[in-house]
Amino acid sequence: MSVNNNEILNSEFSEPSIAEFYAGKNIFITGGTGFLGTVLIEALLSSTPKIGTIYLLIREKYGSDTNKRVERLLSKPIFNSHSAETLKKVVPVVGVMDAVNMGFDDETLNELREKVNIIFHVAATIKFNTHLRVAIQTNLTGTLRCIEFGKSLKKMDAFVHLSTAFCNSNYAGLLEEKVYAPAQDPYEMLKMAENDDAWANIKTRADWLHITKEHPNTYTFTKQLAENLVMKELAGFPAAIVRPSIVYGTYEHPVQGWVGNASSGHLGFFAGYYKGLFRTIYGNSQSKIDLIPVDYTINASIVLGWYVGTRKLELPEVIHSTSGDVNPLSLEEFTDILNERVRVNPSLKMVWVPHAKIRNGLRHTVFFYLFHIFPTMIWYWPEKLLGLGIRHHTSLEFMRMFNKGTKAFHFFLNKNFQYSTKNAMRIAPLMHPNDVDRYKFDASDLDWSELLERNFLGVRRYYFRERGNTSLKHVIVYALFQTLNFIGMAAMIWYSYKLFTGIESAFGLGLSSPVLISLGLLLGSFLIWL
Repeated sequence: MSVNNNEILNSEFSEPSIAEFYAGKNIFITGGTGFLGTVLIEALLSSTPKIGTIYLLIREKYGSDTNKRVERLLSKPIFNSHSAETLKKVVPVVGVMDAVNMGFDDETLNELREKVNIIFHVAATIKFNTHLRVAIQTNLTGTLRCIEFGKSLKKMDAFVHLSTAFCNSNYAGLLEEKVYAPAQDPYEMLKMAENDDAWANIKTRADWLHITKEHPNTYTFTKQLAENLVMKELAGFPAAIVRPSIVYGTYEHPVQGWVGNASSGHLGFFAGYYKGLFRTIYGNSQSKIDLIPVDYTINASIVLGWYVGTRKLELPEVIHSTSGDVNPLSLEEFTDILNERVRVNPSLKMVWVPHAKIRNGLRHTVFFYLFHIFPTMIWYWPEKLLGLGIRHHTSLEFMRMFNKGTKAFHFFLNKNFQYSTKNAMRIAPLMHPNDVDRYKFDASDLDWSELLERNFLGVRRYYFRERGNTSLKHVIVYALFQTLNFIGMAAMIWYSYKLFTGIESAFGLGLSSPVLISLGLLLGSFLIWL
């Protein structure tokens, strides 16, 4: 996708600002109740005050009132600054993502076709190892239905598809802002998803590896297919694809450190680490961990809607919402910052003192079961009986719940993916000067220590519901757990010595005290090193 080289110099900002572009326009959002979707809704309401109606696709659930679900969504703290009148702009529409005409009744469908101007397609199954058929139906068939709906609108000013930077992880080298050839034909996969017979012998991950080929999971596979669908179906339309990397909580807007339910992607590890549950990180210490604050991704999406809606493009625009190319952060640096900043704003209700190390292979596996699973199994019943769990979960339940999500990142944290941001950097200077600060999406000046510290405070306040600012009490609690940690290390060395003493006594090995002490120290040191 090329742009006239004189566009920046000659535009003189004659085109509308972002707020002016969105003024009076009606928006349709899929996935609006998720983490990204929630921040998107708030950003549209706050930064484009003259926006029209925001239609929110909601799947009907048995025994669940749709309006009540939207009320719960809008009652979240990030909407506190909005008046009741403003929140009335958010209107639920009941539908089914992968159904023909998205499952709308005729009246709803006709109203939406007449009124909707801009579509943000955010909905997707983000579980990395969802069954292949389910992933295709949600991420591919759902995208096709959304495209069909968009093309049927009376006037579509923009179509923004939220993808992922990981979708081309079956390719090596620098990944550019273009749509890559898919591992399979998307139209053949659409047909396959509708054919029951085709799935008779495809039930486990091993059964579909020959279909997904070099992709590490069904998520990246189907998101790559969906991008190809967008590129082919929306050629000549005002369409865009935004690819975020590992999405963390907000950096600035609407509040610092908003993390939602802290279960999206790598935020699950972050929340578990904050409580001292997760103490090991799998990966290559020198690999880049490509983080991006959620508000930067949402800003990029809103800017792209404005960009494609104010000029004629032959093909959908593609940008990466990533940081590795402009502000690289290694996994080792990330781990060091975690361990440093958690001391500044610790939790009052930690399970153990938070401290993580990078481990690989057998070392990681042994540590995980010995120092994660085993202690939480011992603590399970006392915690359950005394009601000391984390957000209605015991530590063991919490660990199992989030470990599935974080384990899926092992592939990405052990490689060094590179993402070009040339398109994103080309578009940024085209914004009106008044829009630059509010819609910042360039990660080059991000302070990683500041981001993680803000997210620690966000996890503490919004997810674990711990109120109040960091106080002397927090410092004392952290110091207490540090002391307990050192006592625990000393205890490991002592019990290691006693273990060898017991073995020597039971079997009469005739070992001298210095040898026993050395063996005990060796085993204890090994456990501490582990």
